[in-house]
Amino acid sequence: MDSNFITSLPAQAAARCIIDTAKALDLLTGPVTVSPQLADAEKTLFIKMLKAMDEHRKVHGDTLQPDEISSLFTFVFAKAAESVTNMFNHKTDAFELTGMFDGRIPIYADDSITDEFKNSPFPFSCAENYLQWVENDAPHLVGCDMTLLLFEALKWCFRLSCHYAMTIVENK
Repeated sequence: MDSNFITSLPAQAAARCIIDTAKALDLLTGPVTVSPQLADAEKTLFIKMLKAMDEHRKVHGDTLQPDEISSLFTFVFAKAAESVTNMFNHKTDAFELTGMFDGRIPIYADDSITDEFKNSPFPFSCAENYLQWVENDAPHLVGCDMTLLLFEALKWCFRLSCHYAMTIVENK
């Protein structure tokens, strides 16, 4: 086994927080819809986001404000809608990072997905539940890489948002 690999129970708990949020909102009632194209999109998006996070840290420091964390969840939610739209339109994802930290996120997606997404509490609930989890488990998170935990939660928000968008398209 690679000596750089570790098992992270807190990262697993961060993921579970988002999965439980989706279940509570009835967005996840069965298996998660997956696609190799969406997996590639996730990888591309998160590499760009991690680079943007590094730049943000250089200017604003290591601590993210709750509004910035909320914006990140809304951002990946919107990018999931775009990725599913692009997949069905046979287009490549561009992943503009506009609005990533400030909540002013343009969305370029199919109208039926956009309409449903605009009314969904999912990204807000994810942010709220994640922040509450971090606050409640703070003693257990000492020494953890908080960016890793946040991005684990964001990754699951993206995946489950793609699942939700796919469900919308399939029901259309």
